[in-house]
Amino acid sequence: MCSVTGPASLARGLTTAKTNMIGLVIPSVRDSFFPSVTDAIETHLAKEGYNVILSNTGADSSIEQKKIEDLLAWRVDGLIIAPSQETQDASFFWQVWRSGVPFVLIDRYFPDTPFYSVTTDDYAGAAMAVEHLLSIGRRRIACIGGPLTVSANKLRHDGYVETLISHSILPDPNLFATSSAGDGAQAARHLIERKPRPDALFCFNDRAAVDAISVCLEMGIRIPEDLAIVGYADLEHSHILKVPLTTVRQPRNLLGKHASEMLLKLIAGDTPDPAQHKLPVELVVRDSTSGRSR
Repeated sequence: MCSVTGPASLARGLTTAKTNMIGLVIPSVRDSFFPSVTDAIETHLAKEGYNVILSNTGADSSIEQKKIEDLLAWRVDGLIIAPSQETQDASFFWQVWRSGVPFVLIDRYFPDTPFYSVTTDDYAGAAMAVEHLLSIGRRRIACIGGPLTVSANKLRHDGYVETLISHSILPDPNLFATSSAGDGAQAARHLIERKPRPDALFCFNDRAAVDAISVCLEMGIRIPEDLAIVGYADLEHSHILKVPLTTVRQPRNLLGKHASEMLLKLIAGDTPDPAQHKLPVELVVRDSTSGRSR
């Protein structure tokens, strides 16, 4: 997924102050959300004569900062960055902004900053998910989320809470659990064991939803009869699970394409409008809420 400029091209870049290299920083190459985003970015930028240097941060904010500093030292022409969930504020990105190197954030943004970003409509996606669960008669809807300091999590949480309120349902803070990478099962078990048990579960990502399905199968809880589950992202495996997952589909290829186009405009000295571009999402209904195959 990574191509690197050769010595001759780099030498030309040093004399022209242009390297034709773009840095791409993502939390994890193992996360199935990012391969298609990366592919779209590489494909689009290659057509414009750019090489992409891929940096994997392991979702560690300190490694993320070091990788970005290295890319800046290599004099990349621009950066596309997917900040990790650990990155709580914009302080380091202000340093990048002051460096003058164009950059575009993907899948999240920092409020009250001028940074350019391409995201998906996280509020609308969460609202779709909760509306769907309400439409099939669920009322005690639990939620597995992430740190609310992250814009995507905050918007999904707002969509979840405000949709419940719009249906005269008071959100129960005891039905919200925070999950970091790898502990979706623990969060799901914590919620499922509450009394009375939830009748639905909205997860901020498909990985947590997959963990929740596994926990239900272990505990003999029927999906969706006892617990309906909705995920977020529509990752590649979501439709082939033992219980195919209803989920909010994010347009990952478009995310990469639009981020590339925005960065190219910045490199050319243009001003993209809008600065924070939001892509639409859609709900994909499968067996984890419809029960069709059961």
